[in-house]
Amino acid sequence: MEQDKMELTIVQIKSIMENNFQIPSESSLIEITLLLIEKLGSIDSDIREGCLEILYAWIMNGEYDDTTLNSLGDQLISLTHTGLGQEISDLVFLRSFTALEVAVILIFDEKCEKGEIEGRNAFLTPEIVKRWFTTALEYYQQERDYRSYVIGKGWAHSIAHGADLFRDFAKHRFIQKEEILQILQLVKQKLASPSPRIFNGKEELRIASAVYTALLRNKLDIHEINHWLSSLFDPFQEKRFWEFANEPEKMNSYIHVERFIKDFYLMIKFGISRKGIHATPYYYVSFQNRDDILKLLEQYILKADNNSFYYKPD
Repeated sequence: MEQDKMELTIVQIKSIMENNFQIPSESSLIEITLLLIEKLGSIDSDIREGCLEILYAWIMNGEYDDTTLNSLGDQLISLTHTGLGQEISDLVFLRSFTALEVAVILIFDEKCEKGEIEGRNAFLTPEIVKRWFTTALEYYQQERDYRSYVIGKGWAHSIAHGADLFRDFAKHRFIQKEEILQILQLVKQKLASPSPRIFNGKEELRIASAVYTALLRNKLDIHEINHWLSSLFDPFQEKRFWEFANEPEKMNSYIHVERFIKDFYLMIKFGISRKGIHATPYYYVSFQNRDDILKLLEQYILKADNNSFYYKPD
């Protein structure tokens, strides 16, 4: 393709979507894929989300061979480190949206392994998954752009999208107890560490979904779960939230933990939504120690409230 044609406009993106995601005849699959990945970092939400949908469709439709998927995964996971550590930067869009596409490759591999994709076998190895997982841990740990919706540019939402990525890591067959404990430790750090702003795009629910998915593997006993829940409150030393009035970043994290505990409680109580990405038999597995976890969460809801609003007779 000539250099002056190496562009991807919103018109072309919409045309692909409107034509049932058929690959344009005038472009090679790899060539246009590289353009789509680049546009995942666009500040135009229509372009960015259109490219996200196209890549999702092409991955799930089996357009890429195994070698290409492994290569794409390597490229996408490395892009989650672009501009990492900056609190306010347009580079967050590339980090956030490439994280979602890595999750799609994990999902597709699991479907291949289960025989749900005709003519395809699983293609990821333990080494590849662990390498991507390590890179993802570093990305989420160092992510400091906590913005949700950016006026004029659309959703950044890196905290939510990163949680979605770990939700899909948690389901993968090569992720075992060691990695699940790492996910929980990472979530604790993201919720309970001082935060430059309060989440305002239901990030706590996305994190709760990742934790729910991880615990549904039933690899942790109730004592390990209790220890982790208790550790969420360690930074706050039994204080009420208003005692952090002069420490706004710490108050933000207190609110994050309190919201998460409530969201997680309701998710355990009512079950996770089985629409969209959750429309899978994975979520029909029974939750081990469900009643015990609910009792623990009730205690931690009261702990977070610290006799401020809720009444519980002795």
